[in-house]
Amino acid sequence: MERFSYPGIVGLAPMAGISNKAFRTVCRLWGAQFSFSEMISAESVLLDLDVVDEMLPFEEENSAVQLYGSDPKKLALAAKKVQHRASWIDLNAACPVKKVIKKNAGAALLKDLERLRDIVVAMKNACEKPITVKIRIGFEKNELEKIMDVLVSAGVDGVEVHGRTAVQMYSGKAQWNLNLERWNVPTAISGDLYTVEDIRRALEISKASAALVARGALRKPWIFHEFFHTKAPTVEQIRDMFLFHARLLKEREGEKSFYKLRQFVAGYTHGFFGGREFRERFMKLEGFDAIESAIREFFNRFLMSVGENTVRDRTNA
Repeated sequence: MERFSYPGIVGLAPMAGISNKAFRTVCRLWGAQFSFSEMISAESVLLDLDVVDEMLPFEEENSAVQLYGSDPKKLALAAKKVQHRASWIDLNAACPVKKVIKKNAGAALLKDLERLRDIVVAMKNACEKPITVKIRIGFEKNELEKIMDVLVSAGVDGVEVHGRTAVQMYSGKAQWNLNLERWNVPTAISGDLYTVEDIRRALEISKASAALVARGALRKPWIFHEFFHTKAPTVEQIRDMFLFHARLLKEREGEKSFYKLRQFVAGYTHGFFGGREFRERFMKLEGFDAIESAIREFFNRFLMSVGENTVRDRTNA
């Protein structure tokens, strides 16, 4: 196997309930160079649950499948079973949510580094695809050096590091000053990447190979466009992408999936005057016809004004 490297310097992070096929596609079109599936339990894979097939990447380049669990054998079998749908397999050892921690999975693995090592070794032995791991810098305190040493010794192909401990959840400021180049393995930094400047500074300070954008992409999906083009997209581009996102959801998940767009409306209306009022109205809409009509009406107001085909920060957004 050739040495693994992240297929780009900026990718979309895995986010439960968010980084589905439709949103991955949208972020790719905005410029994200790689992405991850939502977190999928190894148990669900082995039980052949229908939802698993919907969550796996389909005809997507540079997309990883992220698995979680605590049993080395089950994770190895699950990884082997889904690897044909993945560019590589990612193990979640970062999720701080209680229901995941109670299963000794996610960030709980950072408290049991022997188990974490056994899982990585088992997955490596079972798979032909590279194995990466997403971690936090520790569970209760910063133990990054110890965690990284264990992962590297287990033969991990890459590590994504969220610069907080598990007990911090998403509070406080994520640490970027981690000197990740100390380990001879590709790394990606995540945590508090909300602007293009955040991404650039995090890459420089952390010495990581790549950056993973999570909530920053949800807040402003075109952040990838800004990073690579050094400017915001036009109002027309944002309108058309929002409409395309709606069509993708409808095609993949049916008429009843329109409510999923509600978690993305704040991002698409970021920086627009009157955005707050529009979001309040949007939350009450039902059906794709009503949603598409409202999207066109909102953005066309700006397109009808001379010089309003660019995005900038506005008050009351």
